[in-house]
Amino acid sequence: MDLFDQAPGTRCGLSPCAWGTSRGFPELVQGSGLDPQKYLIKHFGYVVMDEYWIEADLATVNKPRLIRDLRRGADIKDSLINPAEYDRIIDATGISRVFLPAIQDDMILPCVQWRIRTNTRLDNRIKLGGIGFAWSFPLSRNEYHVGCGSLLSDPNRIMEELAWVRKGTSKGKGKIICSCAGHVRLTGPYQSRPFVIDNGTFEIWGVGEAIGCVAPLAGDGIVAGMRSAQMLMEHWNDPEGYTQAILKTFQWMKPERNVIDKLKMSKRLRMNDAWVLRKNSRRMGMKVGLREARILLDHLG
Repeated sequence: MDLFDQAPGTRCGLSPCAWGTSRGFPELVQGSGLDPQKYLIKHFGYVVMDEYWIEADLATVNKPRLIRDLRRGADIKDSLINPAEYDRIIDATGISRVFLPAIQDDMILPCVQWRIRTNTRLDNRIKLGGIGFAWSFPLSRNEYHVGCGSLLSDPNRIMEELAWVRKGTSKGKGKIICSCAGHVRLTGPYQSRPFVIDNGTFEIWGVGEAIGCVAPLAGDGIVAGMRSAQMLMEHWNDPEGYTQAILKTFQWMKPERNVIDKLKMSKRLRMNDAWVLRKNSRRMGMKVGLREARILLDHLG
């Protein structure tokens, strides 16, 4: 790409969390004995989505620092394990889902992301398209996370076409601080069962993205993943209770997945699909009207 004056480097040191900061994140962090203010980078009362200015309750957070603090004191071993040596394995391996059975009709979104420095004001922005979205999340006055994920198109090509960092910058360029590529599971919990299996020798319990705890339409999973870990502890010896708790808590993801399935099959979206986006956007404090929801869904496809 020729958008920047530096080639991609190491993996991004920060990872944004676009979520309602008063709707789960602080409470979950406090429940772990940590101070949530330590991890909040920037709070936003709005998001620009396909040129619509939408009132919202969003934030960027320092996820690597949070993970590092949550793991403090744990004995980390970077090596293969022999499952037979354990009574229980927690599969928290994300899209890899190493220990649980493979998911039928799994839906994996390829993504690219850069942390950049630019004098251009990119704003807190989401651009829908290609059954996916591009994003710009401010980290400071002139640093942003920009990226894209798409089920239909090459995310790199979409970012080149958007050219968000060319306008108004010195020599039309910005600077890449770091970059990464990866994947996000948009399958949802209902299609990601089983969450727990017992082969007679040891048990495997899934958590987080490994069991689909990522919003199919928005791709946000930090709070959902933390909530699933909390439910795992609450139902430690109750596999059926754990399964039902996950399905009940994240039942709102099921209709979101249905919308994505329709888009992939080029089916016509109806008013009830717009209601799904309108209703679920309230999780992030986003005040999306029904008309805007319908237009945004059309853009998503």
